Amino acid sequence: MAVSTSTNAETEPSSAQSAIPEQTTQSDQDPAQIQVAAISSAPSDAPTKRDYGWLSEVILRRVEELKRYPASARADQAEGKVVVKAVIDENGSISEVGVFQSSGYPMLDEAAIQTMRQAAPLHLPHPLGQSRMTIKIPMNYRLDR
Repeated sequence: MAVSTSTNAETEPSSAQSAIPEQTTQSDQDPAQIQVAAISSAPSDAPTKRDYGWLSEVILRRVEELKRYPASARADQAEGKVVVKAVIDENGSISEVGVFQSSGYPMLDEAAIQTMRQAAPLHLPHPLGQSRMTIKIPMNYRLDR
């Protein structure tokens, strides 16, 4: 039985936000398709908006390296999508990790939280431009039959 998982990353500032186009990319380690959706931020009165696509790529790459389908969930044939909400600090540390939207299976929810915690610290190739940023990461757990 093959397992497919996919992850989307959304970043949102503490205040205003605006969506940028959705991008699709292919994982080198997993044949499952990964869709990347990023939210860029700037104060509403600012003339320019920051592009956080690079942050989505960093988060997705790290999460995909670490994410595992829990054996107990596989045995129970549990599937679902967990949306994890976390705060990234400007130094790449991750705090305030929790479930924003449950999969309906506590074992999948906990696996997603643990994956996000293990991802820290993130290597940020660019400054965030703010001290903290809230992100939402949907993690899909699917058993291919």
